[in-house]
Amino acid sequence: MDEGELVRGHIVTDDPGPHISATTLRHIEEVIRTKFQVAADQRVSAIVVGSAKLGFSFLEKRRAGVVSKPAYRRYEAGVSDIDIAIVSPVVYGKIWSDLAGMGARASVFPDSSKLGRYMYHGWLRPDQFPAPKPQRCKDWDDAYIELQQYPLLRNKRVRLALYHSQHFLEIYQQRGVRVAREQEQMI
Repeated sequence: MDEGELVRGHIVTDDPGPHISATTLRHIEEVIRTKFQVAADQRVSAIVVGSAKLGFSFLEKRRAGVVSKPAYRRYEAGVSDIDIAIVSPVVYGKIWSDLAGMGARASVFPDSSKLGRYMYHGWLRPDQFPAPKPQRCKDWDDAYIELQQYPLLRNKRVRLALYHSQHFLEIYQQRGVRVAREQEQMI
């Protein structure tokens, strides 16, 4: 299979996998929709990706150039993260607007940032929001705290990522598949 078929057929599907329910995903969507005042006809989708979906992580993790976690490690409940992609052009746009406003007021152009590396791929990593946080980034944090109180999410290591569109989610996941294939060829 090519990367696109693999991603669409196995990773960015409606199936939430065995570690979180579809009901929980709909709750996540509703919390985000409410917090950011997204109209009912505008998209907010929560999609499980990564090892929580597949049962294993196909990428190795590296720190300082050294493999810290091998590829093909099994998902471990309570230890592994449940990665959930939130796809919403509206929410992304609201947060991006606040971040761009913050950048416009800065005296120096932020030429390198971890947040920028992810934005380059069409998504935002909330743990990389700058400090002090603009209001919409604070709203995201508030929504995340609210989600952690939800009974079906308590004691789970949930990580949310915000994607501008399905297109960016798919091409980023395809990138992961390509990197995994490249890692395989290096062995």
